[in-house]
Amino acid sequence: MTIYRAMCHEEMVKTINNGYASFDTKRYKWFSQNLEFIVNRVMDKKFNNSKFKSHRYTYLLEFEWNGNNCDFISTNEIQFDRRKNPKIKFIKTLLALPRKTEGILNVL
Repeated sequence: MTIYRAMCHEEMVKTINNGYASFDTKRYKWFSQNLEFIVNRVMDKKFNNSKFKSHRYTYLLEFEWNGNNCDFISTNEIQFDRRKNPKIKFIKTLLALPRKTEGILNVL
């Protein structure tokens, strides 16, 4: 099953290096099967205080998931608990929004 996640640059780098979704510091991670929800709601610069931390959701990644070890939260969100050791395989980066770092515009 294909699922998607928007994330910051640091999480994106860890994910690409590991080949799987990164659960380093957080117990839970949220993904969605609904690409439109991720693009139009999560990456809208208003979701989860992202207007104060503009770098929070600048990358959109696609993953493959076997359908196990998750909790469905809503029709648009799937929650994973790292203690259940979900294997969410990284497939590709779909989108990298421009981000400002110390006055320089950076893109993936």
